[in-house]
Amino acid sequence: MALNKEQLLKDTYQNLALSLLGLGIITVTFFVFFYGRVDASKLITWFLMSSLITLLRYVLFYSFHHHHALCTNVCWSRLFTLGVILSGAIWGAVPILFFINENYLYQMLIMMILSGISAGSLSTLSQIRINVSAFLTFLLVPLIVVLLEETEVMYHYIALLVTLYFIMLQYMAQKLNQNYVSAVNSMQLYQKKKNELTQSEQKFETIFQNVPIGSFLYDKNLIIQDTNQEFLNFLGAPREFIIGLDMKRLDNKKVIYALQSAIDGQPGAYEGAYKTKYANKDIWVIINTNPLFNTEHEVTNAVAIVMDITKRVKQEKNIEYQANHDTLTNIPNRMNLLRNTNREIIRYRRHGIICGVIFLDIDHFKNINDSLGHSIGDELLIQTAKRLQSAIREDDMVARIGGDEFVILLSDLSQEQEKAMIKAELVAQKIHQVFTDAYHIQRFHLNISLSIGIALITHKEESTEDLLKHADIAMYQAKNSGRNTTRFYESYMKAKAKRYLQIENELRNAIAHDELEIHYQPIVSLESSYIIGAEALLRWNNKTLGKIAPDEFIPIAEESGLILSLGAWVLRQATRQFKIWRETFQDTVPLKKIAINVSVNQFNNPHFLTQLRTILDENQIDPNCLELELTESIIIKNIKRITKKMQTLRAMGVNLSIDDFGTGYSSLLYIKKLPFTTLKIDKSFIQDIQDDADDKELIHTILNIAKNFNLETIAEGVETKEQYHFIKDRKATYLQGYYCEKPLSKDAFETLLRTTQGICKKLDS
Repeated sequence: MALNKEQLLKDTYQNLALSLLGLGIITVTFFVFFYGRVDASKLITWFLMSSLITLLRYVLFYSFHHHHALCTNVCWSRLFTLGVILSGAIWGAVPILFFINENYLYQMLIMMILSGISAGSLSTLSQIRINVSAFLTFLLVPLIVVLLEETEVMYHYIALLVTLYFIMLQYMAQKLNQNYVSAVNSMQLYQKKKNELTQSEQKFETIFQNVPIGSFLYDKNLIIQDTNQEFLNFLGAPREFIIGLDMKRLDNKKVIYALQSAIDGQPGAYEGAYKTKYANKDIWVIINTNPLFNTEHEVTNAVAIVMDITKRVKQEKNIEYQANHDTLTNIPNRMNLLRNTNREIIRYRRHGIICGVIFLDIDHFKNINDSLGHSIGDELLIQTAKRLQSAIREDDMVARIGGDEFVILLSDLSQEQEKAMIKAELVAQKIHQVFTDAYHIQRFHLNISLSIGIALITHKEESTEDLLKHADIAMYQAKNSGRNTTRFYESYMKAKAKRYLQIENELRNAIAHDELEIHYQPIVSLESSYIIGAEALLRWNNKTLGKIAPDEFIPIAEESGLILSLGAWVLRQATRQFKIWRETFQDTVPLKKIAINVSVNQFNNPHFLTQLRTILDENQIDPNCLELELTESIIIKNIKRITKKMQTLRAMGVNLSIDDFGTGYSSLLYIKKLPFTTLKIDKSFIQDIQDDADDKELIHTILNIAKNFNLETIAEGVETKEQYHFIKDRKATYLQGYYCEKPLSKDAFETLLRTTQGICKKLDS
């Protein structure tokens, strides 16, 4: 027993250095955070005393390891306990000296620091029971007293929680101390038995077979030579299966490493899951392996001690589950929610992936609880949790944080604020939808609605509590707006989400309400100066929202699937109009092509080719007059399937243009493999040619590539005379841009053709 105390004392001092380092860092951090916010003289005095105590304890640590003979073990133990008491007292004085009234942030910081120090003390002080008990008492009791002296009830509740936390830590410290002492005793017993076994084979065999934990003997090839009955019992395997088993063939590599470590002359260990080979059982084990030596201190074989801790692990997991889940609804609780929300906020700070929370409660729940009873209310909460779980996305979390209040953590929304807001709004809509059906609880039919508040992370400085508070505020705004509704915390986000949904809703009826119009931008031949065609560009003027830019409504049409009907409408209208113009101006203007943009979803639609053939037949237009403009985003999805579809279009006679050439990383590969007829040079290169020599060289290179591949070229975005002469001198085929003409309405384009006979006068000047 004396040896045990000596070992405990050594282990206690062994942990002191790391503990002091942590306390030193916390002391400095605390001083920095509170300097300027509390009485400076008190803070400096406290800081110096804390630092002095830490230094003295370090001197004690150093003296124990280098001048141990100066003092008896009892003396060293008492000195250590004195240091623990002084350290606990100096930190216990913190809430008394620096508890800033009305500043919840710094109050919370004090409680968090003391909680962290108290939790850390379990691992560093539990070897000797009196040390951890004294430290926790001096550390936490002053905080409880300070909280109880506050007038607000909230502090009394916090004091109660801290008291419970204090009691729990004392209990855990007792258990850790018992386990540690037991472990030291067990290790001593094991070492004693090991020495006895090396002296006598007969004694070894007796102990080996009768020890109340599993054990087996194996050779240097990891072949089991012998085992005791306890090991066979919890494996559920017969002796003949185990003896001679080659453990190098085990699936668990970590177990093999632990076994091999003993063969290499060093103790090995493994703790974790294990699947038995014979009975195919999933168990949890602790395995300790040790080498056995001959008289020349050579490893001859090794022994493994195996403990089945499956029952203990299951109990621990059950305790952990209960600590993280609501006992009534069996969904995550507030602690679980806070931990996961904090993880998502860290992810946002590192990678910019936006998260958010939906804060909701049941409208008029108190009336239901009071009038129908708590059993009805509890069942209502259980069913509410199930409905919420059915409404959320797979990666989201729904938690109950108290009463009828639920919070949904929305993870991985987007890296763009507007898209994140829209996704959150859609989740809220789905939640409202699943609560339209009445609850059937016992003999009652209850119609329930929810008030929902949504907050998204917008700044890296925001904390978990900030996010929950914002969502809570938004939820009360929803209640104040009449309940059964949703509110965002920030009004501008709500406005954008509302506009998105408005645009989507209005866009569904845009064709029927005759709000869409096609504008046409001339495509001009650089050789003849004639307008040889036009690019069809969609415009929208809504009666409610006014003129909406294509950059705003086209992406919404893509995401909602409306682009299919819009794209078909543009194809039909533009080809019909172009057919009319060709016939009208056949003697004056050599019109040869109408260029129409095709979106990703439109092109990938399995009915696209059939739809296009129908439109061409309806309008009786030569397919060779149609040029479809494709972007790389279409091509990279599935190049084999896209190639086949493009080849079909070319077989029909339809021309194909690669739009915005030069902006993609693999454009050269595409023009080599795919049957394009035209190459459009992106306007971003054209606009900078006066000042950017690289852009000049790039355009020259692109034109040479097009010439080598027999492709026509269109330089888009030509706005100045210098740009015009540059591309003309380098033999581009066509130009498109404001230097010739901006996009025009149907009537304006027709007037242009009539008054100019299709010649761009600027090109002749």
